[in-house]
Amino acid sequence: MTPFLERYGAGQARPGVDWFHPLSGWFLVEMMRLEELRPGVLATAMRGSPSWRNAVAAALSSGVLSSPEGFLLRANGEVTDTDTIIQIADAFVAMKPTHILEAAYPDVPPSLPAILKKIGSSLLNTSDAYGRLYALLTSPEPEHRARRRVLEGVDARLDDELLQTVEILDIGILSPKTAMAVRTATEAHKLNARLPMLRQVCSTATDAALRQSIEDAPHFRASNWVRGWFAKADTLPPLGIGLDHDPGVRRIVPSIARAMGREWQNCLAGHVNAIALGATAYLAIGDLSVIIILTQTDGGWLLTGIHGRANMAVSGETARRVKERVSSQGVLCFLPCKPPRELEGVYHTMDDLDFDLPGMGG
Repeated sequence: MTPFLERYGAGQARPGVDWFHPLSGWFLVEMMRLEELRPGVLATAMRGSPSWRNAVAAALSSGVLSSPEGFLLRANGEVTDTDTIIQIADAFVAMKPTHILEAAYPDVPPSLPAILKKIGSSLLNTSDAYGRLYALLTSPEPEHRARRRVLEGVDARLDDELLQTVEILDIGILSPKTAMAVRTATEAHKLNARLPMLRQVCSTATDAALRQSIEDAPHFRASNWVRGWFAKADTLPPLGIGLDHDPGVRRIVPSIARAMGREWQNCLAGHVNAIALGATAYLAIGDLSVIIILTQTDGGWLLTGIHGRANMAVSGETARRVKERVSSQGVLCFLPCKPPRELEGVYHTMDDLDFDLPGMGG
């Protein structure tokens, strides 16, 4: 047990004076390591300001304990014969946050103190997070500079999730408001995975429109937002068969599904996600008064549904005409066969058959 914890456990803390901020995780482990050699530094950390704790956390993440010479030279102007860990602990206690950062880094980004201030009392969960933050603020790459500007513009408490969101969210839709709306790395990954398809199937899905729709969402959820954009899809890839060029066939895309549903008195609007994904195609054939459903297979498009208005069943003659029309244009068609004419009306199900086979008596 460290000297500080021994004193604290013995009830020697002074009421009204010794108020301590709770520490945890990697930062607590590092401060206890310093406390073993320099008693009092843990109490300083628990009493210190959030800016001081974050500056110390950033310095520790930069590797000052494993490579102390540069830090001590910038902090004290010299490295003495005293244990370097003790020298570092004494420097931390004596220095202000800005001076700790100047000693820890050869180059301190101008926005680093302000961004550390946004983290507040809770600190980032890992030492690596402070390292990634510094790398982002000092990177010369154009995309990283853009992400840095977003991070600087975020008007909220910065934590690990928000930092990761700024780091990974698609740069086309990233802004301070979208970062705060998306808020978690999980949601950012969901969006990133779906954006390429949204941009492909929605002509209106420009970066500006996508970004604005996130900023305007009162309670943003990635799944709801994606479904909303899929409902606007209007540029689905062609089927790749002759049916694409049939003037009498109209491809139903999500953007017109609701209107088509009203016209055909059915629930097309409820199928926009399936339509947008492209594995299923809905087409209206006006002169036959049917909507057909095609399903993509490894052998080509397969006719899997024929519906009349209000989802009414179609006659056998209509089904035959649909088959003839679409099969000639590259669609696989398989219609159920009727029983032999001489058996029609006799047997309706296999249960009607009375088998009497030798050796199978009951």
